[in-house]
Amino acid sequence: MKVLYLVNSLPNGGLERQLALLATSLPRDWEPRVWAMDGGPFEGFLLDKGIPVRVRRRRARFDPWPAAQLWQELRSWRPDIVHSWGWMPALAAGPLCRLLRIACIDGMIQSGALEPDFTRLKRLGMASATLVVANTRAGLRAWGIGPARGRVVYNGFDQARLKSLRDGPSSDPTKFSVIMTGRMRPVKDFAVVIEAARLLSRAEDRWQFVLVGDGPERERLIRQAGDLIQRGVLAFPRPGMEVLGLVRQADVGVLMTDASLAREGLSNSIMEYMALGLPVVCGSGGGNPELVREGVTGFIIPPGDADALADRLTTLREDPARRAAMGALGRERILRDLSVERMVGDMLRVYAEALAKTGARPRGVSSSDTDPRP
Repeated sequence: MKVLYLVNSLPNGGLERQLALLATSLPRDWEPRVWAMDGGPFEGFLLDKGIPVRVRRRRARFDPWPAAQLWQELRSWRPDIVHSWGWMPALAAGPLCRLLRIACIDGMIQSGALEPDFTRLKRLGMASATLVVANTRAGLRAWGIGPARGRVVYNGFDQARLKSLRDGPSSDPTKFSVIMTGRMRPVKDFAVVIEAARLLSRAEDRWQFVLVGDGPERERLIRQAGDLIQRGVLAFPRPGMEVLGLVRQADVGVLMTDASLAREGLSNSIMEYMALGLPVVCGSGGGNPELVREGVTGFIIPPGDADALADRLTTLREDPARRAAMGALGRERILRDLSVERMVGDMLRVYAEALAKTGARPRGVSSSDTDPRP
């Protein structure tokens, strides 16, 4: 079976990590390819793993040439499944997939809220899909996708990353370490973490905050936190392709999101914290409650609330036993319920259902396997 993955670009992000994990973990009788409108770090990662990647860059904002090249790819290669992770290639591929009777999966819903930009075009792309897949129930609800066409496949965590783990720069053992990882874009509220760091460090400097990520907001955030950096309260290490070495040295993992811009889907950052046994403090809404159990594996607080963040971090610092118990339960949840094998199996069932809807079935899958999971 041939599956063509479509994506806007291949930067070092959570969506791209999940796409790469799925493409490299399919059974051997599946032949994946990746088509993108721009490259990035995951282009090299996929090529190193033997996955063909076609990058068709736009020459201008409204350049029709990539769409024409995508149509040519669809006509010549004739994949059994087209799985789009970006709205622009989904919009381009959808009509031709219908014409060629190619099963089309729209996997654009990676957040837990309705995204305000290009909403009508995104809905138009979804309308052409055979099935719509989100990584949280919250995402399907936000977009109004019902059970007739909507399916949830939770992200997977690659446990092999734990076996080859290397530590990052050593943290100060006398300080309580708090980490937040993610792309430094407006939607990720690193600013509220800086504010909480400033509140907590006024009384004492036995705190260490580590903010890890690249992106357009990085330099502005460094300027905003200049005084904390000089005092050794806060650091901005470069992430590279693997952040787990830095995460492992922290005591707590934090993820805050600007609720006026977006809500999290099933956060890769939170999954990484939990896999390494860290308790989590995150903002409410979106898919976070589907991943973090309040008071059990972490704390869920109001978005943008630096005082609440500081309070929960203080609670965790002052109660090592509770911190350890939360971390252990979070790690158990990731290793038991969010494995790569589970993610791949769930996605293959979605593919089988989509193929059945177009009149085809994948080899080795019986009709009973095409029923979606509840």
